[in-house]
This record gives sequence, C-alpha cells and structure tokens, in this order.
Amino acid sequence: MPYTRRDLAFLLPALSAANAAAQTLQTGTLPSKVYHSAQIPYAGDENKKGRAFFHGAEHSGFDLEAHETILGPGTRTHEPHKHEHEEIVIVIEGTAEAYIEGKTELAEAGSVIYFGSNQMHSARNAGTTPCRYYVLELRGRVG
Repeated sequence: MPYTRRDLAFLLPALSAANAAAQTLQTGTLPSKVYHSAQIPYAGDENKKGRAFFHGAEHSGFDLEAHETILGPGTRTHEPHKHEHEEIVIVIEGTAEAYIEGKTELAEAGSVIYFGSNQMHSARNAGTTPCRYYVLELRGRVG
C-alpha cells in the first residue's frame, strides 16, 4: 500500500521513537514504574502525532506496548488494516470514529474500543477538536 508524504511525516518519527523504545527492552519483564508523560516527547505534526510510553515483555512473557495518539479533526490513523495482535483504545478527549469490519461507531471521551485479532480496523477523529487516546497493544509471546 503506497504511503502519502503526510503519512510518512508521522510514520518515520514514530518508527524512530518505537525503535528507541524497543532498544530499551528489558531482558526480563517490563519494570513496574510510572511513565511520566512530560518526559516523553511527541513525534509527528498537529494533524497526527504520538508517543510511545513502553514496549516490552509483561510478566507472563507477552509483548505489551502502550502509546498515545492525538488526531486533528477529520484525521484518520491509517487506512483500515488487520494484524494478529489486539488493541485496546481508551478515548481521553474528543470523539473517535471506530471502523471495525466494515462498520463504524462513534466513541466519545471515556469510551473504550477493542480491536480484535485479524479484524479490519482503523480510527478517525470524527469531531471538530483534537481527539486524544491511549492504545494498549497485546502481541504474542516474546522470544
């Protein structure tokens, strides 16, 4: 799938941040600690930006990632796609439109979206103000 320059403007810094986070992956499990948002910079622009809080193995060996995304009005995260891992999206501000297997539903602040394994999905800011949400990704076992 071809990417636009706008997609790449967000994707490349995000991949760089994800790579840096992956390089700090613990040899054991993720440490219990507070991840201070003020200490973690955003990558991207005013229409689409994000930051990774952590990425590593949780206590039972599954790969766990937490990140934040902020979308400008009308902005979509990416085209609908699917993958093996699952995602839990917690909408903090604004209104997200969740696309799941050909259907859309609005999710206002305080709502939780679950994207199951191998289901076509995406999210879009359906409001007129920024939409901010946290994502928890649960992947397969590490190693």
